[in-house]
Amino acid sequence: MTAKLTRRQLVRMAALGGTSWLIAACASSATQTAAPTQPAPPPATAAPRPAGTRSPAKTTAVATAAPAPTIASAPTIAQAHVETATPAVQTSALASGVAQAATQFLASLDEDSRAKATYAFGDPERLRWHWTTPSGFPRNGLPLREMNQDQRGLALALLRASVSETGYQKALDIMSLQNELGNDPELYYVTVFGTPGPAEPWGWRFEGHHLSRHLTLVGEQVAATPFFNGSWPTVTDAGLRAMAREEDAARELVQSLDERARAVAIFQTRTLTNHVTQNQPYVSPLEPVGVPLGELTADQQKLAIEIVQTYLGVLPESIGMPGFERIQRAGLENIRFGWAGSMEPRRPQYYRLQGQTFLMEFDNSRNGGTHIHSVWRDFERDFGQHLG
Repeated sequence: MTAKLTRRQLVRMAALGGTSWLIAACASSATQTAAPTQPAPPPATAAPRPAGTRSPAKTTAVATAAPAPTIASAPTIAQAHVETATPAVQTSALASGVAQAATQFLASLDEDSRAKATYAFGDPERLRWHWTTPSGFPRNGLPLREMNQDQRGLALALLRASVSETGYQKALDIMSLQNELGNDPELYYVTVFGTPGPAEPWGWRFEGHHLSRHLTLVGEQVAATPFFNGSWPTVTDAGLRAMAREEDAARELVQSLDERARAVAIFQTRTLTNHVTQNQPYVSPLEPVGVPLGELTADQQKLAIEIVQTYLGVLPESIGMPGFERIQRAGLENIRFGWAGSMEPRRPQYYRLQGQTFLMEFDNSRNGGTHIHSVWRDFERDFGQHLG
């Protein structure tokens, strides 16, 4: 189910934990490629206890990878509507692969670690999430810091099974940025809710500073929102940009607007200082500010659609493609692009895209416009609320 690790991913993983972790992760990837047999499910455990907090350890490794590649040309609204004829990819293979990876990970843990890593599916912990550091918002689950090499490899294999190749790379990039901040890049927590498999609803979470991934699974159905990506710094001395097109495409769009469209798109001159929805478990549509895509030129529409596709591109294709088609059916022309703050690089700014089914917020207000918080919300499907 997984492809061979690229050189760039090897660099990212080496920066995260040194060569011993790198070797273990590569071995885990090779094992998955060979389609291993399904291990027996781990034994049931008592209610888990919250994980304790830990002071971030300072590290000195610096990422050296090249900037992330940009997406190819996005369609205009008219072209995108034509593409809805493409049938949605079924999620059964995704659900099976994620369940197998989760089962293997849990089976590798001893009783105490498994108790820390697992919660009941209905526990309120499943809806508790955040993007800040674990010292600022203590996480519950099992951190990479407390895993051995094999367990870390299986944890990363679970993450890789749950996202696209682009999403996996972005996660590694975001994690590696902790080295730039003097934080511990191993303070990312794995938490499993319920028993992996098709018999009952279950889910899992991978979360730490500036990265939050959630999957909810019911049978062969999979939900993967909300999700959060952040980046600080926005570019390292080595040239790594974890969120390049998310930042640049929006600036290109607002700068390309004529005076009339810009007056509608910019709903306030000062940035918002943070994303509006914060860490709410469920959200409703915000005030419909900004300019509708239907009032933009073809090139401007392409930039807006590129932003949408860049965000959805971190999800597995079997979720991201039908997700985009659902947005199309609701009307791409009705999506609004709203901007607040400066239009210049490295200046505080905020923007959002909001349609009938989704909200995407991007805030780059802190540290002189070099500190990104961004979140994707689905009004009907966050945390799998639509799944029966």
